[in-house]
Amino acid sequence: MFGQTPGATWNFESPAHTEALSRLLYVAEQGEPFVLLVGDRGTGKTTLLRQVQSECSRFGHSAVLINVAALDDASFLWHLCGGLSIALRGEQSRTEMLAAIRDEIAGRALCQHETVVILDDLHRAAEDLSPLIQFLSALNGQTEGAVSVVAAAEPAPAMTCTTQSALRVELNPLSDAESKQFASGLLQSKQIPSTRITSEALDSIADFGQGSPARLARLCEMLKVAVSTTPDLRITADVVEVLTEETLMSTETAW
Repeated sequence: MFGQTPGATWNFESPAHTEALSRLLYVAEQGEPFVLLVGDRGTGKTTLLRQVQSECSRFGHSAVLINVAALDDASFLWHLCGGLSIALRGEQSRTEMLAAIRDEIAGRALCQHETVVILDDLHRAAEDLSPLIQFLSALNGQTEGAVSVVAAAEPAPAMTCTTQSALRVELNPLSDAESKQFASGLLQSKQIPSTRITSEALDSIADFGQGSPARLARLCEMLKVAVSTTPDLRITADVVEVLTEETLMSTETAW
């Protein structure tokens, strides 16, 4: 589920998420060099990337997922080599790691094996990783599409790799109706029947959620705790307001 911890069985897919997933998988299946998923914090980018990884693995591709937050050029290459099962010998130079990656991808291409490199939090990398994305894109051309890069980032005008994306893929905040559907479904998955939730409460949940699946999930988790401690509690707009004020959610901006 978007905004929920890995391993949860409940899943919510708005039309926007379904379309975004289809676009990302299309790029991977067609062997395009690079695609960038753009969305504000909490809109479900990380969960979507995990779905891409799962689907690509199901297709028989190697899917390497790396969170590049705070990684510089050398750290990213080290993580990528690890994801590609490249054995590094102690301190290897940038040139040596690039050569090892090139040889590994070329070898996989000869075996008709495709690799998808998935990068999360690209906007939080310690350095601009565009040169390395260009390197992998060049390998894509040399190996007839044997390696593709799928990345996710928050909107950042200074991000140079935006123009390299094969498709425009965006995740926008949920609409008010989608937020209510999300909250209702998630609460029911937590064994809270709809009969215990007033329509005004759903309105308040959607309002405080600000279209962010992660924020909505956090609020629903707090409601679950409240219900578990007060079994006969009926979820009303007042209950939602009290919870958000006690946890300072009412003063937060969307995240």
